[in-house]
Amino acid sequence: MNTVSKDVPSRGEAAHSRRLESQIYERLLGQIRSGDYVLGAKLPAEKDLSAEHGVSRPVIRAALARLREDGLIVSRQGAGSFISGGGDHPGAGYAPLQSIDDIAAYIGFRKMLEVESAGLAAQKVTPEEVAALEAMLEDMEASVREGASTIDMDARFHVRIAELSDNRFILDTLRMLRPQMFFIGKFVRSLGSTGYREGKVSMGNEHRRIFDAIAAGDAKAARSAMAEHIEASERRVFKGE
Repeated sequence: MNTVSKDVPSRGEAAHSRRLESQIYERLLGQIRSGDYVLGAKLPAEKDLSAEHGVSRPVIRAALARLREDGLIVSRQGAGSFISGGGDHPGAGYAPLQSIDDIAAYIGFRKMLEVESAGLAAQKVTPEEVAALEAMLEDMEASVREGASTIDMDARFHVRIAELSDNRFILDTLRMLRPQMFFIGKFVRSLGSTGYREGKVSMGNEHRRIFDAIAAGDAKAARSAMAEHIEASERRVFKGE
């Protein structure tokens, strides 16, 4: 006769544990988004988080592991867990994001930079470059349909438009912002499977409008489409749309 070890959780216990992990994950994510935890700051110790949220340390540990996998926190040996702000890589060019106000300023800076980037790209793009940009966009759209991560592809799409602007200072600046771009992408991804999936479809439509304007050589429409895309990205970050 088969027996079940008392150390092995039942199916119901395991499901309850996963629900708690998700709840704590979402609470911590909300605290990061609202600025309760400053970017770059150290998180409380596991035992303190356990007491604050009224759950066991294994539940806290699992929630922190999810945040770590999403790139939203980083662990430093012997020091604990810290809220990531992007830009923690050598030679990043810009300091890590340090607050919610920093994120808003970063998005505003990207809007100024990339609106002009899209306009210049529309004025200078060649038919061969249009075809290559469309192939990149189609690959990204296919990944969205498959449910795969498109954070890296999204960053490359924006950098490619900067390359087409033929202004090396725009391009160099956007490349220096890549760590922050990846952090924001992971931040949006952590909003939850449904919101993230819907957000990716919206992003895909926004990218398509940017491409169509660039392909048509319409600088005004390209600037407008890029501005709308970055404004929508801001809403996804701060409102979870």
